[in-house]
Amino acid sequence: MKLTKKLFAALLVLCMMIPLFTVGSSAKTTTKYQGKSLVILGDSIAAGFGLAPGSTDMVSQVLQMPHGEFVENSWPLAIRDKYGFSKETSVNLSRSMWRCDEFLRLLDPAFEAELCKPENTFEQYMSDYLMFFTEVTAPGDALRLARQIRGAIEQADVLVFSLCSNDIMTATICKPLMLPFYQVFGRQAGYALASVTQAKLQLPTTPEGLAKFALGTLEFDDLATDARKRTRKFFVNYDRLLGIIYQLNPDVEVYTMGMTQPFKGLKTINDQDSTLFAPLNAETIISIKNYVTKQSRYAGRVKYVDCSDVGGHGFGNAYSAQFLLDFVVHVHPDAAGHQRIIKHVSAAFDKA
Repeated sequence: MKLTKKLFAALLVLCMMIPLFTVGSSAKTTTKYQGKSLVILGDSIAAGFGLAPGSTDMVSQVLQMPHGEFVENSWPLAIRDKYGFSKETSVNLSRSMWRCDEFLRLLDPAFEAELCKPENTFEQYMSDYLMFFTEVTAPGDALRLARQIRGAIEQADVLVFSLCSNDIMTATICKPLMLPFYQVFGRQAGYALASVTQAKLQLPTTPEGLAKFALGTLEFDDLATDARKRTRKFFVNYDRLLGIIYQLNPDVEVYTMGMTQPFKGLKTINDQDSTLFAPLNAETIISIKNYVTKQSRYAGRVKYVDCSDVGGHGFGNAYSAQFLLDFVVHVHPDAAGHQRIIKHVSAAFDKA
């Protein structure tokens, strides 16, 4: 009887310890990068745009641009905390509307010089335009980021690269809206933006150069053609930016995020599904995955995170006066969309 009681007591203690072992195992899994440095290099999704708490007014949502915070309900914050990354050294370098181009301007003087040549004057104008909004909501932001970015990359243990959507889809969609304004106002528009973003202009020396400088390109590509051109341009800039990252930090562990699919199911005029943006977006998702995983010079070095099942969170009536603002906010994933991204990033981290 005494033996039975002792055996029962031992089994009871063992059963009580099982949850402790389970918790310890779980804690070990979710603190894989305990105390290490996480750097997020991305666009508005990684920045947490559209997750402003308690704001239903679209104008307020648009103006509440994050500037490097780990925003509540965003995937960067969840990943940082889930895996035990250091809160002191981990940084979010993501900025709304930014592409590889804007980060290259901060990191590569040769890229800045190329962009400022007369034949690239419209591309420089577009870059200044995309940088302009973060300057409006936080003056001097680009300058502060320029001082921070190299040091952050140098000390990163893990870097999540989350750029592509603005490089391709945003630039493609914005071009028809920006080009007429640029052509009407010529370099006056460029000078106005350059004065804010602190870019330098290289003056033309030939009549042909002067015409391009004043008017920019006079050609409109159709959306599909321009999207494919910008996809190829993204591939070049992606490798160029990764090359700088690895030069600054050869040992950094890099994860590259794929593009989301915000236009899937987008209702436009007369509540019809979009047949314009969604197919382009889907085609681009496949192209990016193939390039990052197979064709890039860094294909065997980075880990790809597929986000193709992440959409936007609904759109209003295309005839509504605030449709454009609604569109700008809702092409971004909501909190539920960020939860889906968290699962994908976690799966990639756990597999590594």
